[in-house]
Amino acid sequence: MMEAEGEFAGAALRFSVALAQRDFHAELHRLFRSRGWAQTLPAMRLRVLKAHKDRCTFEVSLDTENGWQSLIGKVHEGDRSDVFAAMQSIVDAGFGPTAEFAIPRPLTYVPSLHVLLEERIQGTQVKEIFLDGALDERLAAARRCGAWLARYHMGAPQQGRLAEPSEFLGEIRYWAQQIRSSGGPLGIKAALLLRKLEAAMPEPRSFEPCAGHGSYIPEHVLLSGRRTVAIDLDEYDIADPARDLAWFIVSLQRFGLKKRGSLRVHDRSVDAFLEAYGASGPRDATRHLPFYKAAECLHRALRDLHKRIPPIPEWTEIMLDEGLSAL
Repeated sequence: MMEAEGEFAGAALRFSVALAQRDFHAELHRLFRSRGWAQTLPAMRLRVLKAHKDRCTFEVSLDTENGWQSLIGKVHEGDRSDVFAAMQSIVDAGFGPTAEFAIPRPLTYVPSLHVLLEERIQGTQVKEIFLDGALDERLAAARRCGAWLARYHMGAPQQGRLAEPSEFLGEIRYWAQQIRSSGGPLGIKAALLLRKLEAAMPEPRSFEPCAGHGSYIPEHVLLSGRRTVAIDLDEYDIADPARDLAWFIVSLQRFGLKKRGSLRVHDRSVDAFLEAYGASGPRDATRHLPFYKAAECLHRALRDLHKRIPPIPEWTEIMLDEGLSAL
């Protein structure tokens, strides 16, 4: 049985085919037997959690003798056995099941189907705290997110490709050109922001690279008791630490824009996040934060104009102004 609706339906149908194959069921059966959850493969329920063009994430639940047991299954378009290996090395570096700062345990990878199975974390998504929590809850969550990222940047193994800032320039120019094609004041501001970004481009070897999460945003952090757990390591790389900081900050600002119409709503949480990160993170990690923040503002500005249905040009202008003020 599969639960999916709306925007997820098409991707769910396409990627769920892999989870109906014999190879997947055999691996799932082996996994459940090894953990003493079930000797025979019981009824399975799939729920779509997130769909991308190249992967889809499912909650895979089985009705065992001890109640429903759930895992996370990620179906990729191509071979991503590297993600399984990368996650295992991160767990081995001190981010495992008993650690205060952790990631989900990778459980198995089915190479014939490009399916990764990992631990399902029981906890509260930080996004929900920032959207609906009281101020003290938001500040505490922000500090835990900052502390997790500092621990990751300092202690996780460096693996994957090095994300040089210069390689980012093509995307930045594309984003700006797409907004400029609309003309008017938005096009003028996008052109100005592009010039400022080009001038602020970090020089090669002007930062100390570290393990990069790749998409460190509040949706990807869970609070589970005393543990802080970051999920979705698919975009892991080696990068300027300011990149992960910028993604989290801009995502947090966007919550305020979407719910209350202002980027400033979560300024105290941003300060708490940076303070906690700075207490144990690498030195000079924020050196290029203005550049990466402005670049992500440009990216979000384009999405508001071209990806959102219907478009919200007012948000595009707000994001462009925020990018301009960052530099």
